[in-house]
Formats: sequence, structure tokens, C-alpha cells
Amino acid sequence: MQYLIGALVALFFIYIIFWLIVVALFYLVLPIYVVLMPLSLAAGMVISVVIVMMTLIGARRYRPETITPDHVTDGTARLPKLPPNSPFDRDWAWPSYVVSQWRVDFTTATRGVWDILGRGWRTLPRKIGWIASLFVFPVWLAVNAGAFLAGAMMAAPWLTFVLLTWLGWLAVSGLLRGADNAFQRVRDTRPRCQVCHYLADLPAFQCECGKLHRDVRPGRLGGAWRRCGCGRVLPTTILRAALKIGPSCPRCGRRYHKGAGVNTDIGIPVFGPVSAGKTRLVNAGMVALRDLASANGVVTEFVDEDSENAYRTGADIITTDGNTTKTPAGELPTAITMQVTKGRRKTSLHIFDAAGEFYTNRDDNESLEFLDHAKGLVFVVDPFSIPWVTDQLGGLYHPRVAAANPAVDDCDQTYQVTVSRLRQYNIDTKRRNLAIAVVKADLLTGTEPARELEPATVRDWLDRAGLDNLVLSAERDFAEVRYFLVASVGVRPETAAMSPAAPFVWLLSKAGVDVVPPEAKQ
Repeated sequence: MQYLIGALVALFFIYIIFWLIVVALFYLVLPIYVVLMPLSLAAGMVISVVIVMMTLIGARRYRPETITPDHVTDGTARLPKLPPNSPFDRDWAWPSYVVSQWRVDFTTATRGVWDILGRGWRTLPRKIGWIASLFVFPVWLAVNAGAFLAGAMMAAPWLTFVLLTWLGWLAVSGLLRGADNAFQRVRDTRPRCQVCHYLADLPAFQCECGKLHRDVRPGRLGGAWRRCGCGRVLPTTILRAALKIGPSCPRCGRRYHKGAGVNTDIGIPVFGPVSAGKTRLVNAGMVALRDLASANGVVTEFVDEDSENAYRTGADIITTDGNTTKTPAGELPTAITMQVTKGRRKTSLHIFDAAGEFYTNRDDNESLEFLDHAKGLVFVVDPFSIPWVTDQLGGLYHPRVAAANPAVDDCDQTYQVTVSRLRQYNIDTKRRNLAIAVVKADLLTGTEPARELEPATVRDWLDRAGLDNLVLSAERDFAEVRYFLVASVGVRPETAAMSPAAPFVWLLSKAGVDVVPPEAKQ
């Protein structure tokens, strides 16, 4: 019985002590909490502010990783991955802040605050014990609340700034990019390399430090401007960059000709059998085209030294009626490039003259990439290689036949081989124009085979000469075919119907470049 009474007395005293402790806590600890809670809340806010400021100024261990051009090129800049078939890596340039760096800064600041708060929760029980921690945890909870509150207050304007900046960057980039694309499409300014013949949708631009920038369109590496890894500021858009820097070929790195990326770009290949007279047509055509352009107020100039030298050499041969040097077999041609200026519009005209050996064998013309991008082509027919002509002249030993140095390959076969190559590369020839030029008219006129041959009757003459299959094939394969009778000497190119400039003038007009007034072509 006395044990029971003792137990009840003990429980009573425990009860009294418990309430004394509660009263003591209420009157002693609660006032402390009342004082500490606001201070803890403020301390948490200070922690957030300090860490964010240290992150933004890059102080000590809170310095965020800087996304550099090296990160961009090695694929660690937190940018979207390039397509698997992309031929080049990203350019060596600084990314826009709103594209990548802001996320690194935000993550670093958030992680810094979170690390301090998390360290408190983990280390307090170990340092002061679990019982004492029960009294400290409410204070630390207030610190956390203050940190989160301050973080939210700073994150809101920060993220708002990033969002508004991103929207502005997106608008500027979109407008500039759209205008650049529209200019390229309307003016057809995609430049082609004179050496490797690559037609570039995106020409490259070389910074003063030597680095090539292969895609200067407004985007993740800059809206209105971009900064090269060397620090130099470069303009975005192909048009602005071309006017300030000058583009280069993204494939071989060779500097493009004057006006590339800004001028309308037109390539005209001249093809035909060996010794058909392609090079002489090009030489005479360039001379006649310059004279014709000058007579109509159109300015022409050659944009590089190689083109200027090739023109002068060809002009000397034409004016002195010299022999044309055969184009070296096996060597890809370097384009002769002429800038044609009419009013405010400038056009870069590229003439490609490859050796005839390339066109007689299907395996040899795979490397003729300039054929694929041409909107108009010139096919050269040597009349002295047609049996119908030589038979009427008495054979190959006739003086005019010997002087003509006729082509040795069949012109219809040469045509078929070349068109077959275009089809194999999925080139839609029905969207291209073809000029068929019957050359060496200065030697042919006055002979029996040419009795009814005039510039207006070339098509019918080819039919009678046995090239009806060539005529039918050409008119079936191409969007439009025009026939020309061409003499390289003995005519005045600016007035004569047999001007060697005529095929080029027609193809230029089909591309929207009128060297002569429209009424003069009728």
C-alpha cells in the first residue's frame, strides 16, 4: 500500500515540475523567441542577399562558372545540340547572357544559399545535441524562411529582367534573321566559291584573329552583334557582315570575291565536247558582253586578279584572231567572275569553262559541282563535228574544216552524259534554262551547209543536220531552250545577231538581270 502512495506522490511532483518547466519556458524562452525570430528572419534575408551579390560579382567560392567560347565549341555551353548531320561545330564566340549564362548564375546563387541552410540542419544536432537542437531548430527555421523570402524577392526581378531581355533578344534576332533570309531569297545572294565551287547558304566570316565564323545569323551567339572569342565585336546577319568583313568559303576557307554575299550570284557553266570551241566562246563572249554592257550604261568589272588576267588573255586572243589555248584536262576550272552593275543592283556573274574531257565520260564529271547550282547553262555545238556538214564540204581535209579544228566527240552523247549526271544528283533540269550555241559561224557562213542558216533558224538547221534527237532531248529536259548562232570574230558584238555575248545576255535576263533594254531583245 505504501508503495502505491509513494508512486502517486512521485507522479504528482513530476506533474508539478512539468508545469513549472512549461511556465518557465513560457516566461523565459518565449520572450527569447520573440526577439530571435525577427532577427533570424532578417539574418536569413541577409544570407540570401550576400550570397546572391557574391555570385553576381564572382567573389570567392561563390564565383559562377563563366560560359566561354571554348565551352561553346566543345559542346558544354548548355546550348541545344547541333543536328547530327551538321558539317561544322558551333563558332568560337561568346553566347548571349539570356541563353546560357543566366542559368549558371541562378543555379550557383541558389545552390550557395541552399548549402548554408542545409549545413545548419545537418550539423546542429551533432554540435549541440538533439535536446538543445529542439530549441534552436525554430530559430534556424526562421533563418530559412528569411532566406527563401529574400531569395524570392530577388529572383522575381532577376527572372523578370531575364525574361524581358530574352523577349527583346528574340524579337531583334527574329526580325534581323527574317530580313536577312528575305534579302537572300529575293536577291539570290548565296555566294559560290570560284575554286571549290561550293554554293554556300551560310558563308563564313573570318575575324581578325583568324577564326572562321560559319554562322553569323542572329541567334544564341548574339542578336544584333556577336563577340568573337578574341573579344572583337562582329555584326550579325550575312548582309551586314559581308559589307563590313567580307565572306569566305566555309568549305575551303578561301576569301570570296568582292561583293559576295551582297550581290545577286549567277553561275553559267559552258559545256560541250573537246575542241568544240567552249573557251573561245567564253573569251569572245566576255569581250562582247563588256562592250554591250558599256553601250547600254551597264558597268562591268572583274572582281579578282585571276579573273582580270583570264579576261585580258582571252581578249588578246580574240582581238588578234589568235589560236585559243586548250583548257587543261583533269583540272577543275576556276570561275571567271565579273561584277555587273546596273543602277543600284549588282550581280556577280561566274563563267565556268571546264575541259571537254570532263563531259565525255560519266565518271569524270562527278566533281563538276558547279553544274548542280547553275540556273542556266550554255551547250556548245561545233558544226564542223557534224558529219552532215563535213560530208557536204568534202571531208575533214577541206580548208575550213581543218581551220575549225573540229571536236572529236559526238555532241549528242556529250549532252546526254552531262544531263544524266544532273539527274543522278537529283537536279531538276525543268527549272533550268539552256542556251544551245552553234559556234564557229565565222568559218561556217558562206558554205553550202550554211546556205539557210541564220540566227533565227538554228533549231530547224540542227534538225536538218541530224541533231533532231539533241533538240528533242533538250526541249524535253529543260524549262526553256534558246538557240544561237555565234561567231567569235568578224562581227560587231554590240550590234550583230551572231554576237558571242547573246547566250550569256539571254541567260542573265532569265535570271532577272537585263544587260540590254527589254525592247532591244525583241
